[in-house]
Amino acid sequence: MSQPVLTEAQLHQAVEQLRSQHSNTLDLYKAVAALLFFQYDSTPTTNRMYQLVRKGSMSAPAEALKLFWKELRDRSQVRMEQADIPPALTQSASLLIAQLWEESMGQAQGITEKNNQAIYEKMAANDEDRALALQKAEQAEQNALHAAGKITELTTKQDALIEEIQALKLQVATQKHHIEQLDQQKKDLQAEQQTQQNQYQQRLALSEQRAADMEKYARLEIERARQDAQKAIQAEQQQKQQLQKDMQALTQRHQDQQKAYVELQQQYRYQTELLQTLKDQHQQLELKNQDLHDFLQKLQQQLASNTVVSAGTRPSRLARRRALDKSDQQEPSGS
Repeated sequence: MSQPVLTEAQLHQAVEQLRSQHSNTLDLYKAVAALLFFQYDSTPTTNRMYQLVRKGSMSAPAEALKLFWKELRDRSQVRMEQADIPPALTQSASLLIAQLWEESMGQAQGITEKNNQAIYEKMAANDEDRALALQKAEQAEQNALHAAGKITELTTKQDALIEEIQALKLQVATQKHHIEQLDQQKKDLQAEQQTQQNQYQQRLALSEQRAADMEKYARLEIERARQDAQKAIQAEQQQKQQLQKDMQALTQRHQDQQKAYVELQQQYRYQTELLQTLKDQHQQLELKNQDLHDFLQKLQQQLASNTVVSAGTRPSRLARRRALDKSDQQEPSGS
């Protein structure tokens, strides 16, 4: 059963978690290389690691990648280099230790591959336990190297190494039990999630029912408002028609009044012109009356003077004639 491959978003999230766990840049790049190789199913490269971390220079991911491949090779085989040990015995011990190491790692890998991505995230807390197991394996290797220094003590050291490996198997079994507990926790979480989902569906159904009731009420209100609006429109149309009738009547009345006003203006102009004519005639009559009045005064004066003359010397007929002509010349024109 293959390990589930992380998605790109999960990969970035895992890198952020590693960033908070490792303050050393080299350790951070090594952890990212292990993440790409074991969980993302991708061969780590310096460019890819630098794009994810973006910390330090390009030499940092290159150095970390070298250390990662070296540690990976060291974990896949056990080296025993001791000058006093025969090569055949060294090779046998190395193969035995490598076989035990690969067996323990294979069992741990098989148990780990049985879990999904959520379990892998929760198993991050168990990294310390696995590191401790690796430390104990390295201690077992050192013990084996130390035991190879003395051939007489090789059997005793091998027994101690076997006991250590059994302890590792017991620890793997403990991890398996812990993983089963995590599975149970996952099931409990799934059950709780299902319960919450059912409650959410119930609330959603209740909300949909309320929304349907509100929609029905809104439609009734809209229909009522529409009817009221139609009534208001009809009343407004009737009022508008009545206003149009009143406007037509007022327009007709205005036209009649305008026509009468025009006639009155014409009459007024005619009366004004007639009045002006009468005024002119009156002025002319006034002037004529004034002239007649003056003429009468002159006649009275002439009569008075004639009376005086008659009392003395009677004027000749020629003199009277000249006086009459002179009075005719002094009379204004148009009299």
